[in-house]
Amino acid sequence: MSKANTTAIFQELKENADRYRHRRNSRLLLNSQKERRNFTRAEGIAYLDLDGKTLDKYVAMAEIDPRRHEDSQWSVDISEIYKVRDLLPPNLRRTPKFVRGDKRELQVFVIQNQKGGVGKTISAVTAASGLATEFHEEFRVGLIDLDGQRTASMYYAPEAELDDHLSVGDLMMKNYDLDEGETHQDVVSSAFLPTTIPNLRILPASQTDRSIEGWFHEKIFNGEIENPYELLKSIIDSVEQEFDIIIIDTPPSLGFMTYNAYFAASSVIFPLSLTENDMDATCSYFSYIPHVWTLLKNAGHPGYDVMKILLTNHKESAATTELQNKVEEHFGRFIFSKEFKNSEAIKQCSAYLSSVFDMSKSEYPKTKSTFLAAHQNAYEVTSQIMREINNLWREQENK
Repeated sequence: MSKANTTAIFQELKENADRYRHRRNSRLLLNSQKERRNFTRAEGIAYLDLDGKTLDKYVAMAEIDPRRHEDSQWSVDISEIYKVRDLLPPNLRRTPKFVRGDKRELQVFVIQNQKGGVGKTISAVTAASGLATEFHEEFRVGLIDLDGQRTASMYYAPEAELDDHLSVGDLMMKNYDLDEGETHQDVVSSAFLPTTIPNLRILPASQTDRSIEGWFHEKIFNGEIENPYELLKSIIDSVEQEFDIIIIDTPPSLGFMTYNAYFAASSVIFPLSLTENDMDATCSYFSYIPHVWTLLKNAGHPGYDVMKILLTNHKESAATTELQNKVEEHFGRFIFSKEFKNSEAIKQCSAYLSSVFDMSKSEYPKTKSTFLAAHQNAYEVTSQIMREINNLWREQENK
């Protein structure tokens, strides 16, 4: 095959891929309004822990007509349920609204494993949406997508690439101009896009962010970057007061983006799928990771508060139990007690680019019991992260 033929084939692959992505993105844009979570009356009662009469009272106070829909069924969306919750007096709220204050620091968790297919993105998306929706303190949660495949971005910002929003790569490479009177902080803040969950915002990735590796080497060669690992941290620092918790999804590689994620994070979660191949690959990664830490430490990282392994893709079988016993034997003190179970409901929700916290039981199109089991498991997994965060905040307040 000649160079010309090879060039032509690669160009054809690119054009076909671009057409597919455009059609896929356009379809997602048409359906994006359907992603907002809705609550039936029974689900609203359970979510807010109110009796029906009290719920109806505060829905009316919020000037919401829950039967305005074509089928006249009682239904409110998540932004409306938040509005109702904001009207509740302290004695009726499940928990007071969270105010971080001066002592409690922003918590930044990176979800990382060099091995692909271990559940990094679904873990990041589930953690971010769960922390935002399932804890009534209304934590301000940020989700950062560092993976050029931009799967997490497709969950919450499918329009970002089509509408030419700034990506995390644009911010890191400073591919933007400031308008008159605009500051770097203004640009970063506006780049964190709102999602269908009122207290969750996302800093999306772009396919063009893949070019950052070449940009990085060029800047290092020309001596234009003082600390190559602090670019993401400086972005987060500029909006530190706008968030309580930030979750970072990473690519399955150990490149410039991943090092920046490690440097920006205060805690690390390693997803580990319970298969022999994933275990072997992850152990190889852990064998190398002291070298990663040496670079980060020499660049000024102060050390991590939490370093945990999250078992993913857990299937009930003798082989899984045997492998889990081996993992527990070698890594027991690092492993979260609750594993992320393999679930058809998780896969079904993912097909709609939703986590199990992005929809209610009534909206799930298949077996409701399967959805409830997946929802409960995801809540247990997310609660482990929340407990770690609360422990850190308590320690900081007691200093």
